[in-house]
Amino acid sequence: MNLIEELYALQEKHGWLREEDLRALSDRINVPLYEIEGVSSFYPHFRKTPPGKLHVAACRDLSCHLAGGAAAIARLKGYCAGKKGVEFHETSCLGRCDSAPACAVNDEPMSLAQAEQCVKSMKPLPPAPSPSPRRWRCDDGEPYGVLRDVRKSGDVDSMIERIRKSGLRGMGGAGFPTGVKWDLVRKEKATPKYVVCNADESEPGTFKDRVILEELPHLVIEGIALGALAVGAKEAWIYIRHEYVRERKAIERALKTAPLDGLDLRVFVSPGGYILGEETALLEALEGKRGEPRNKPPYPGTHGLHGKPTLMNNVETFALVPRIARTGEHRYKFFSVSGDVAKPGVHEVEVGTTLRQLLDLCGGVKGHLKAFLPGGASTGFLPADKIDVVMDWKPLQEAGSALGSGAVVVVNDTRDMLDLARNLTAFFRNESCGKCVPCRVGTEKAVIMIDGRKPEDLALLPELNETLLQTSICGLGQAALTPVLSVLQRFKK
Repeated sequence: MNLIEELYALQEKHGWLREEDLRALSDRINVPLYEIEGVSSFYPHFRKTPPGKLHVAACRDLSCHLAGGAAAIARLKGYCAGKKGVEFHETSCLGRCDSAPACAVNDEPMSLAQAEQCVKSMKPLPPAPSPSPRRWRCDDGEPYGVLRDVRKSGDVDSMIERIRKSGLRGMGGAGFPTGVKWDLVRKEKATPKYVVCNADESEPGTFKDRVILEELPHLVIEGIALGALAVGAKEAWIYIRHEYVRERKAIERALKTAPLDGLDLRVFVSPGGYILGEETALLEALEGKRGEPRNKPPYPGTHGLHGKPTLMNNVETFALVPRIARTGEHRYKFFSVSGDVAKPGVHEVEVGTTLRQLLDLCGGVKGHLKAFLPGGASTGFLPADKIDVVMDWKPLQEAGSALGSGAVVVVNDTRDMLDLARNLTAFFRNESCGKCVPCRVGTEKAVIMIDGRKPEDLALLPELNETLLQTSICGLGQAALTPVLSVLQRFKK
């Protein structure tokens, strides 16, 4: 076990990290106590005080904010106040934007009313049953059939070429061509090689990976196994956020029957923090360190986990690989849709679908469309007149935004756009790891400037954004002001 896994084991045993246990751990694994303290204090999931019986959390981020999150937080906070054994705190996105405003008690997701009932009874709810899996078009109904065929033929190069020609890009946000990445890692000479699935889905508005993990775990596992076969890896990891308890159990059930053929595929539970979705911060955590981004280059494809070539993709990308590896066609993609729509949820649509068509699948807009985020918190708002934009990389870029993580947040014409931009900027401020000064200080200054709403301060945000773009270590700081700048540019009234 690495240091983080050791800390998890201690916390599960005692409920928190006691000083005497950390000292004993230091002696046992021969790691200085200051290093253990540095790691344990970095991650929000590790506790240094005894826990209450109930840990109640309410989301404060964009989709929940649109669904009356501020009032829900105030109500739940007041309900918890003074209750012995009850802890309450506001939290960043829980990945439950389709059931906003989202709450959780002891990491079990639930409605506001259910959370209040837990507090009233002082009993956590039992885990909710998994929903009946839907029929998804990317699933051909033959689990691991593509994996068996590729193993039998041994023609890995043709598989990678089909993925490359399909145009599949990483669906975690960056959009790097998947086939190119696989080929680069395959050609690296250093060994051992690793495969990592990034399931640390934590950006406001983004929850499609959660649904894929629960309903299509076999496709995710098959995609990872194909990636390992492609690059010559014998060890792989699924790095999943700790709030995704039900989804982790679905993956672990599927792993019991998966034909891994010698591939050591394990699940690593994140101790928390949006920054862990950044690929190099995630690798640091997998190595048992503080989850702070590395300077790049080098990139994970050449110097990843333990300094070795590492293939990293997100959940959706791996889930789409099996069908593409067989047919060579990238026909489908997933979108999370939340905000001011009749029926928030995850939708699988054909490549080339417009926003208008996607909204129709969600029962339409509640009210009149004013704006939308096409790709999650790190993309720019687009106005209603872009409703017929094709939801793909190039059209959205030409429209002035990005596909990002495929997280669509819909906004109607009753909303204060600067208020929404402030909510997103505050998210990035809250989730900054603090490693680099421009991000740590710049995001805080940006929130203060937005709060003041002084024209002369708002006019300085583009200059501040340029500083963050040029000097932040990772994409968090580089994208933090994108939403507010889009609002100032396109929604001046």
